[in-house]
Amino acid sequence: MSAKDQGFKADVAEVTRRRARGESIEGIAKGLRTTVHQIRKALGKSPASPAVAPVTAANVEDPILRSSLIRRLRGGWRNLANLAIEMRCELVTIEVAVEHLEQSGYLVVRDGSRARIVRSPDQAGRCWTDASPLLKDGWRKVGIISDTHLASRFARLDVLEGAYDRFAEERITDVYHAGNMVDGECRFNRYDLLAHGITDQALYCLDHYPQRKGITTHYITGECHEGWWMKREGIDFGRYLALEAGERGRKDLHYLGFLEADVKLVGPNGKYSYMRVFHPGGGSAYAISYKPQKIVESLQGGEKPAVLIVGHYHKLAGAIQIRNVWTVLAGCCMDQNAFMRKQQIEAHVGYIVLEMQQDTKGAVRRVRVEETSMYDRGYHEVMELV
Repeated sequence: MSAKDQGFKADVAEVTRRRARGESIEGIAKGLRTTVHQIRKALGKSPASPAVAPVTAANVEDPILRSSLIRRLRGGWRNLANLAIEMRCELVTIEVAVEHLEQSGYLVVRDGSRARIVRSPDQAGRCWTDASPLLKDGWRKVGIISDTHLASRFARLDVLEGAYDRFAEERITDVYHAGNMVDGECRFNRYDLLAHGITDQALYCLDHYPQRKGITTHYITGECHEGWWMKREGIDFGRYLALEAGERGRKDLHYLGFLEADVKLVGPNGKYSYMRVFHPGGGSAYAISYKPQKIVESLQGGEKPAVLIVGHYHKLAGAIQIRNVWTVLAGCCMDQNAFMRKQQIEAHVGYIVLEMQQDTKGAVRRVRVEETSMYDRGYHEVMELV
């Protein structure tokens, strides 16, 4: 620390008054013969009385105001009253703007009068009660799909539409999507994309993701692909997509959460067990069953779900029982791309109709898995012509 930093006794009121008059932080530091660091510290201690805050009307959706606020909140904890002085607008404008960022999908964390934007959301604890009807003898039927990677030119919209046609034929009401609904954007996939940026990919998703009367899709988001925006910008794509869907009047897309979500399966006697929808990390292993096996083996005894739906690996396999957990690999709706070929990752294109039967204690004792495997585009185009 410099001698200036050690010897300066900041007059918080004087710093606040100068800042309220519109002086820059650098100008105040020069005028008071100290460092910018000390001026920032003084502003952090300022009570920011409304009497010294300039009263300036501002539009909370103004892109300049938003970008300036986002940049400041990404830098760490900021006092909202101090931000109002720094940005020369009313405190209420800052508070409304922060709320607007939250509603837009930004991961805003609050602590009293302070706020900041973080790059990792709450990862656990969310639970949803499955609303699909119980069929004869305690059976229920749901659709399973994963890794659709919309906005990529390798995404298989024909498979996605076919899956929902099948779900509709089976009178399925609830479909569970195990993550990577869109392809996201980073340095190695940008030339594969049909839409760039979080807004364009969200709108592309809403334009192309199937809608069927009576079917609700419950989805999670992964740390990769749509999660890249979270790591860089601090935006939860799942919440953002739900917001855009609501704006368009789509009520069939329900966000369950980041990485994983537990779905309560209530049996015929009111007893229940859980199905976990999970998007793990890491690459594929030499054996299809190896990764789900290690995932289930790592779970604590009292926290094991009855059924585990696993996305991410682009593998299609059902009803692998590991430690009394019915484990289902959800496949993908995306052809192999150059990155997957480089990593020797095979793509199992397809979807699943999953049936589960619960006993009187709610345990899932029996399952039926119908896997539908799809092949390259040319194969199915020829089939349609025939």
